[in-house]
Amino acid sequence: MVVKNIIKRVPVKSNAAIKSRTVRCISSDAKTLTHPIDNSSKVLRHLQFTKRIDYEKGLAFQEQFVRAQLDMKSLQSTIKQKLIQLEVDHPGSSINAYEKKILDNILEMKPNPVILTFEFDPVYTGGKRTKKKITQAEIEGYSNFVPEVQKSNPKPKFVQAERGGQVTFHGPGQMVAYIILDLKSFDRFVARNHVAAIEKATVNTLLNTKLKDGKETKLDLTSKINCNTGVWSSDDKKLASIGVHVRRSITSHGVCINVSPDLSYLNTFEMCGLPTSKASSIASEKPDADVNVQDVAVSYVNEFAKLLGIDTVERIELENLEID
Repeated sequence: MVVKNIIKRVPVKSNAAIKSRTVRCISSDAKTLTHPIDNSSKVLRHLQFTKRIDYEKGLAFQEQFVRAQLDMKSLQSTIKQKLIQLEVDHPGSSINAYEKKILDNILEMKPNPVILTFEFDPVYTGGKRTKKKITQAEIEGYSNFVPEVQKSNPKPKFVQAERGGQVTFHGPGQMVAYIILDLKSFDRFVARNHVAAIEKATVNTLLNTKLKDGKETKLDLTSKINCNTGVWSSDDKKLASIGVHVRRSITSHGVCINVSPDLSYLNTFEMCGLPTSKASSIASEKPDADVNVQDVAVSYVNEFAKLLGIDTVERIELENLEID
């Protein structure tokens, strides 16, 4: 499969800087895990935030896209119920061709799958498993932490998130991808398949991301999936964390890949409920590799698209965007 990448200019608020370029990514031999069954899901939209932003602002962006998907599902359900009721009230009756065309046009407005990619300011986030158990002392420990290397970073925040999993870290040097799509828009694709696609796309990204050496050299970092959620190095250090949330088949949250973070943020505390595990990163595993967060963001979205049988990615590069 060839994934066609298109960068589009769209009207946004004046403080949103957009960069435009068009690239083409040739697929590896990875097999697809599913394929789109709705026309709306044949194109994947990638909003690539190229400047560090606040985590809670990223969550707000995500919620807007989730809400758009949920609102369309509600509208579809209402239309279906009205048509059923019409048949009950007036057996044998049906809508005319003009009315059907209007309804078809409305249903064609269903949002495309979207991936938002970010690099956040330092933040520790709690998952659903820690929501009722975490203490104020633990929160203060996260909030007052001073990293070993990136000492000039802002102080970490602690934010409770509505995703699966336990406490994890997001911050400089990490690529965070939030994946918003309707599972029912893809063939035989349920939540566990979605998690498997996130993991496999991460493994493929670590192998196939191209280095900036002018030779099309691939990163070629071997990783694995084990009994614990996430993606791991060959010596069982965590390279990527995964946490998802599903509402009425609409997904949110996704994956965080360690590109070049200060690992003391992750290895000083118990992360993801795994007291004996340690984190690693691309920079630690491949110290000579010339690759950054944005390179990994583009590569990841392309790899994820391939696994879902999507051959077109529309990418918008943003420095910032205001929320209405």
